[in-house]
Amino acid sequence: MIPTEYEKYEKTVMVSVANFNPVWGDKAATLEKIKKAVTEAAQTGSKIIAFPELALSGYECGEEARRNHKQCSMHRELAETIPGPSTLELAKLTKQLDIYIILGMPEQDETDHEILYNSVSVVGPEGILGKYRKLHIAPLPRWTEEVCFKRGNELPLFETKYGPIGVQICADFWVVPELSRILRLKGARLLFNCTAAQTSPSRAESMTQITACRSRENAIYAASANLVGTERTLSYHGHSTIVGPGYPSDTQVFVQGGEQEEIVTATLSFESLHESWSIADVKKLRHSELILNEFSKLEGK
Repeated sequence: MIPTEYEKYEKTVMVSVANFNPVWGDKAATLEKIKKAVTEAAQTGSKIIAFPELALSGYECGEEARRNHKQCSMHRELAETIPGPSTLELAKLTKQLDIYIILGMPEQDETDHEILYNSVSVVGPEGILGKYRKLHIAPLPRWTEEVCFKRGNELPLFETKYGPIGVQICADFWVVPELSRILRLKGARLLFNCTAAQTSPSRAESMTQITACRSRENAIYAASANLVGTERTLSYHGHSTIVGPGYPSDTQVFVQGGEQEEIVTATLSFESLHESWSIADVKKLRHSELILNEFSKLEGK
């Protein structure tokens, strides 16, 4: 049975995640690729499509970020405010196709244009729903994010025809499980992870395992959209994944991409999801008072 607070939403949704290879540093060419992928997804019946981290520009910083520890000129030049030219253009497409787009992009601060964020924009038939700014920025020396981007400070939900959805970016999802739990407790039934997971041994298995873990521990649908191919020097392994409770199974991998550029799609049933909730609801089972008390003790140290 679907709880009263979710009865106004659609009972099923077809969701897509893109194994996506941006044209590094060429926003115009990449935006055309994005629009083509969105149109193809909509033609198959998909209602939400998620793209990876910094998909609009490419993830990898220019050489000056690593060599001189200076903000990447590529991301600085391609960054936009949200709303901005690209999101406004995509809003026309989402209205026409009746689809939601979740897109990683470099965001320029509205008031101080020197400040950049590693962000995700959420655009739907209603227009631009908002943005999420990455909370946990990858540090030097392995990554260069911290010299290019400022971290965000909010964990919003986005209201859609299919219920409230949560969005995270890469390390927020892989490393800090508390964020997924908070989004679930806020009411999310569907969680998107926009990531730039680089090629490494066993990384594909990690993509599946951690996405499934976030799904299992929160009884929620979880989808990871990853980059694929090679940019300047970095390569990405794809394997974008959609996972969820598949009642009566605890966790089911509905679909996973390979190592090539592609769109993978699954139809998700919220009636099935709520069957899982009726058996074990994390909101009711968790010992909230003890957990909050223990966290407060740790924060004081």
